[in-house]
Amino acid sequence: MSLSEIKAPIQDSFLLFQRTYNDVLNSANPSLNILLEHTKQSQGKQMRPLLVLLTAGICGGITQSTIHSAVALELLHAASLVHDDVVDDSNERRGMPSLKAIFNNKVSILGGDYMLSTALQEAAKTENVGVFKTLATLGQQLSEGEIYQMENTKHKLFDENAYFNVIRHKTAALFAACGKIGAITSNNTDMEKELRVTALGEQIGLCFQIKDDIFDFNPSAQTGKTACKDLLEGKITLPLIYVYNNADTTVKTAILSALDEGDVNYLQKAAWDMGGIDYAQKRLEAMQQRAFEMVDIFPQSRYTAALRTYIDYMSKRKN
Repeated sequence: MSLSEIKAPIQDSFLLFQRTYNDVLNSANPSLNILLEHTKQSQGKQMRPLLVLLTAGICGGITQSTIHSAVALELLHAASLVHDDVVDDSNERRGMPSLKAIFNNKVSILGGDYMLSTALQEAAKTENVGVFKTLATLGQQLSEGEIYQMENTKHKLFDENAYFNVIRHKTAALFAACGKIGAITSNNTDMEKELRVTALGEQIGLCFQIKDDIFDFNPSAQTGKTACKDLLEGKITLPLIYVYNNADTTVKTAILSALDEGDVNYLQKAAWDMGGIDYAQKRLEAMQQRAFEMVDIFPQSRYTAALRTYIDYMSKRKN
């Protein structure tokens, strides 16, 4: 279960994606280039472009449009993270200083806008209306998801349906778009395949986010993610939702007080001791199994083998 196994059938295409991504993140403005260089250095494992390439592979083959679309989607994602950090007043992103922390809100917003415009340029190179529609819909979903999350936080909603509504609009929508773009840029003419890989992407996105939410209750040294970052921002995720909904009145009152006071130690301990982490892990494992079943519908190939490894990696990753 390694990234090299996932990349094996798409290695050349992934290298082309990386070159294209790095080439387009440039500006004649030296100040803006400093910001863009920071973005390149903090791009992570690039799991979303990998999913675009793998789903294109199982649907009909990777094309030049697939590469441009993967770049466009990754840039849209990067821009949304920059804007999210400003909205959340966050100084860290995966253990590294956020653009907002290095520069300021105004520069960060403008940098995110530049990335978004570059994403549109890359999408235009595909000359595929479906790519534009997918990215436009994704942009709407990401914004809606952020607002839903703000409302849930404001009203302290311990509601699983509300939680899944947020992550479907944010993380799951992003991975679903990866699957859809992979299909529509692969010269695929089978609508059933497109629907299947879109649904597969959504399922993978749900797994990814639940795993991320479990990480929030772990020490940062183990995951690389700032421990309790979401809790400190008042975000209510699946482990805590389970604990609250299965607790007596005294514990519920204590949880609400801890959220108000920023007592993340209490919330962290409650999630572990009262079954919240175990519950979230079981939900994750069930969704992972469903994702495997969705891959198994396709004829076996090097792409489906890599996708199974991808799903396993996303569900069992350590950071």
